[in-house]
Amino acid sequence: MTTVMTEPAVREGFTTVTPYIRVPEAGLVDFLVQTFDAKETMSGSGGGGGMHREVRIGDSMVMIGEGAAGAGSVMPVRPVAFHVFVADADETFRRALAAGATSLGEPADRPYGERSGFVADRFGNHWYISTPLGPDSVAGALRTVTPFLHAVRAAEYHEFLERALGASGEMRHDEGGEFRYARLRIGDAAIELGTGEGMPGSFMLYVTDPDERYQQALAAGATSVMPMSDAPYGRVGGVEDPVGNQWFFARPPASR
Repeated sequence: MTTVMTEPAVREGFTTVTPYIRVPEAGLVDFLVQTFDAKETMSGSGGGGGMHREVRIGDSMVMIGEGAAGAGSVMPVRPVAFHVFVADADETFRRALAAGATSLGEPADRPYGERSGFVADRFGNHWYISTPLGPDSVAGALRTVTPFLHAVRAAEYHEFLERALGASGEMRHDEGGEFRYARLRIGDAAIELGTGEGMPGSFMLYVTDPDERYQQALAAGATSVMPMSDAPYGRVGGVEDPVGNQWFFARPPASR
């Protein structure tokens, strides 16, 4: 009997876009467990030094690198921002503060169809904690944890994401002819984009042909931070875009 090797485009249990948060020391996983009931699914030594950990929050996966970036790491330690949907924004907001977060805005009913409160964890990551109030909320199109990107020239960056990553715009909100917000989809995952000072992060993009996407991003104006290569965890290579976000195009290893 012949064994057939297959190459999945996305790791089992993951989606096309998975955030990778780098922090200088342990503690973020504990915060996520206490605040969002996160479940750790994996931990081990990271390829760039420190610990690599993976947690599930609702229907979303988040990767975390702990420890100062070593010689083999290209991911810097820096805070990022996320939109998180929960059953009770007020209760989750209180849990976040009890876990050591700082308030960036008390929970309140927002005009975009959510009750939301905003916090920063002790590493500086922003968490926009939200509960949908009705059909006008964007929650129906998003997963539990959705990356929220910021860019000063957000309209231009929106176009870059379409050219470089094959993102497709799902909705956009302008005020007075000025860009304010957009939701884009990459594969089966969404990202949000707003106008403002950037909080660039790092993201794994699971795709069928990572080499093609890598070259596509370079052609659109990104710069290489990791040439494409084969690793024990699959084929991977990465770029940094004009506002500092890093995108690592990956395909999991073949499975039997």
